[in-house]
This record gives sequence, structure tokens and C-alpha cells, in this order.
Amino acid sequence: MVDFQTEAWEAEARIENWGGGSNGGVGLGCWIIEIIWVILLLKLFKRLQMEDMEKKRIYSRRYYLSASECSAQQELGVPALTEKLIEVATEHANHLGIGNPDMPKPDMGWVLSRLTIEMKRYPRENTEYTVTTWVEDWNRHFSRRAFSISDSDGTVIGYARTIWMVLNTKDRSNAGLSQLAFNREWISDRECPIPMQEKHTRIAPTPDSATYRFKYCDIDFYRHVNTTRYIALLLNQFSMEEYDRGILGRLELSFLHEASYGMDIKIMKNVSESDPHVYQLYLESADGSTPILYSRMRFDVREGQANG
Repeated sequence: MVDFQTEAWEAEARIENWGGGSNGGVGLGCWIIEIIWVILLLKLFKRLQMEDMEKKRIYSRRYYLSASECSAQQELGVPALTEKLIEVATEHANHLGIGNPDMPKPDMGWVLSRLTIEMKRYPRENTEYTVTTWVEDWNRHFSRRAFSISDSDGTVIGYARTIWMVLNTKDRSNAGLSQLAFNREWISDRECPIPMQEKHTRIAPTPDSATYRFKYCDIDFYRHVNTTRYIALLLNQFSMEEYDRGILGRLELSFLHEASYGMDIKIMKNVSESDPHVYQLYLESADGSTPILYSRMRFDVREGQANG
């Protein structure tokens, strides 16, 4: 605003000098000044519109990390990070008027279809961090949303990619996005540099495949298994020593079918043939009839630990 005022005052002074003090010159100068003010006001309005649009495209929230959300390695736990990603995505959708409160029918709601997290390191206890989100793409079936995670100094330490769908909670189908009032100008061109998920393949059961029955605390608002409970279940397939040696550098989740209360499942895990630090995990119903979840997890060497 100050820049526009300065520009207008300088133009006004030049016009007054040009007018030479005559009545005709003054009248013409005033007319030109009015035109300049109108142009500058239009420029200001356009700039404010652009700033408002950018605020709609990009949404951030700052957090303080307490010990209650830390892992045994005294850093932000992956389930807690996932909760923050979902929370910030929810707030942004509500801000845009496309969140659950704005659904055209009460039996519709956003759910995750895919999640990819890639971290260089995790925020430490008693520090602040920021989660920023933006919409990468939108079609009539799915929305693609990205995130960045920054430390207290503003350094980006990780990214995430997600794919979302709207669930019809009555028939459990994809309700589609065409009923939502989404403005395509809200799509951001901000870069998310991590690769998208590769194709997942089914893992054959092994003698040491784990089993699990989903219980009350695994179930969320939609009466299916919560994303963070899936992640906790997957993380528990590895030992404390493995987390002391390495950090989870990349996590991929691809949801295939809903799991519900009381459901018995098998958890299968194997090591990638191409990289001993990458694990493939697969969840299916105990009888093998229903695929539930594919996952790929890559462990990176923790700082201060020897590679090997």
C-alpha cells in the first residue's frame, strides 16, 4: 500500500509541475491524477486478490512437540506425524469450504486412499515444527494433496503425498468429488519433490507371518480401522534395535479394502531383493480372501550409526 501511495504522490507532483499553474493545466492535471489513482487502486485490488488466492492455495500450521508425541528415539513419532498431516488437511479443506461440514449429504466424508511420507530427519522433543499443505490435483474421483514438514528454523526436513476420496458411509463406496464446489484456481504449482508410489505386489505368506484382531481402539469415526493404527501395527513388526540404528526414511501406504472391528488379519513382511533397507508389507484377511493394505518401508542409517 505504501508503494502505491508513493508512486501516486510522485506522479501528482510531476503533473502539477507540468501544468505550470494555469487553470487549464490544473484541470487536466487533476483529471490525469484521478485516472492514475483508479489504475493504482485496481493494481492494489488485483494484488490483494492474488495474495488471498495464495492464502487459499497454501495452508500452514505450527506445532510444539512435547514428550507425549515422541517415539523412544525422542523424536516425532510417525503415527503422531500422520495425525498432524490429517489435521492440517482437514483444516485446509474446511477453510476452502470443501471439508466434511460442507458435504452436500451427511453420509459423505473424506478418507485417505494413499499416503507417502519421506523424511530426512524428524523434529526433536521440545522444538517447534510446521506442517504446510497444498492441493496438487483434483478430478471427479480423487484429490491429490502434498505436504512439507519444516523444523523450527524453517528448514524443510520432509515431504508427504496423499490421495483422498469421499466415502459414502452408507454403502461404503467412492461418492466422487463432482458434488463439491472446488475452484481449480486453488490448485498450487508448489513442488513436492518426492516420487509417487511404485506398484505394489502381493507378498506370499511365510511361516513367521503375524496375526492380529482389530479392537475397539483401532476404530475411528467412520467405524473402520484408523490410518494411524495401521501405521502402529506396521511399525511394531520391527525391533527397538532397528529403530535405534535407523530412521524410517520413507513410508508408503496403499489402502485396498476397509477393515473393521473384530476382523482377523495376517501381516506379511519381506525384504526387498534390490535393497536390504527396504521392506514390503501386506495385510489381508485371515482367510486370505480380502486384501487390505500394501506398504513399503525404507530405513535410512541414523546419524551417528555405522552403515551396514
